[in-house]
Amino acid sequence: MRELAAVNGPIVVLTDDAAGAIEAGADDAGGSADEVARRVSARIRAPKVSHPDEPPAAEPSPAGGKRHRPLILVVEDDEDARMLLTELLRPRYDVDAVGDGETALKRAAELNPDLVLLDLFLPGMDGFGALTGLRRNSRTADTPVIFLSAQGDAETKSQGLSLGAADYLAKPFSEQELMARVDRTLKLTAQKEHFRALAQTDGLTGLPNFRSFHARLEEEVSRAHRYGHPLACAMVDLDGLKEINDKLGHAAGNRAIVALADAVREELRDTDFAARYGGDEFVVLLPQTNELQGAQFAERLRRRLIELSQDAGLPVRGSIGVAAVTAGELDSPDAAEDLLRRADEALYRAKRSGRDRVEVAHLQH
Repeated sequence: MRELAAVNGPIVVLTDDAAGAIEAGADDAGGSADEVARRVSARIRAPKVSHPDEPPAAEPSPAGGKRHRPLILVVEDDEDARMLLTELLRPRYDVDAVGDGETALKRAAELNPDLVLLDLFLPGMDGFGALTGLRRNSRTADTPVIFLSAQGDAETKSQGLSLGAADYLAKPFSEQELMARVDRTLKLTAQKEHFRALAQTDGLTGLPNFRSFHARLEEEVSRAHRYGHPLACAMVDLDGLKEINDKLGHAAGNRAIVALADAVREELRDTDFAARYGGDEFVVLLPQTNELQGAQFAERLRRRLIELSQDAGLPVRGSIGVAAVTAGELDSPDAAEDLLRRADEALYRAKRSGRDRVEVAHLQH
């Protein structure tokens, strides 16, 4: 089993010792062929939830900053069972516990837990309803859920897994199996988040990549339209990369690209978003920023590049194109595409006009 754990793919084991199999490295385990089939099917058909209104949230504590231990939300209406679960989990995890589905949805949205242990039978909203509510909230849409229930029939398990539960524990269960499934679920979730981050990050600069930018662009346009705020976009191009590569080598060219990325990063506010758009080109989204403010940001960045060039001994210069949209312009279904196009056209003018300059795409009235 431990040799199979190195296989690149999920492993679901048919065994009476589910806890032992999971501890040995299996992704899941069941005590019958039917249960194994259901668990395999659920892993294949796990729903993908889209929530474009907000960017994926980090995992901060309510007071800000990173949590040192995973936070588990226990949702169990039986007070004795709730206290027992809390006592079992607390030595290794932070635990918050509630007794009904409605409160669970509120607490999950507030705390953004790493895992939810969810009893199926709850007063008012049952576990299935609570899971559906978690999936509809962008804050908790991807939060893993383990169902807990004394009703362990095939149909109930299948329904829970098909709704997107990460696992299902039939009561009574042992402390060993509980801890094994909790540990495994948290590890799998961490792996998924790691690979998701890699897929959305540019390897050279550490900034988000092209794919990540376009998702964020739609989100920011939607948010600006909803709240009536302006939105600016700056396209930044490294001047003379070919000359740097030809004269100093591609390693120097890469250093210049990284230096530009670092300069962009240093100019960002917490609400801004920058990405490597491709090659020597970067793009910055500036929420709640009008045309003038966007131009001021671009000029600060251009001057920072000049200072950086002097300090680093590399000819790092940048041409920047800026465009902005007002709340009224965001009514158009093509607002995101138009904003990017106008910033790109302004960048082209900056390059054509001699480089190392800022050009602004003025609003058309």
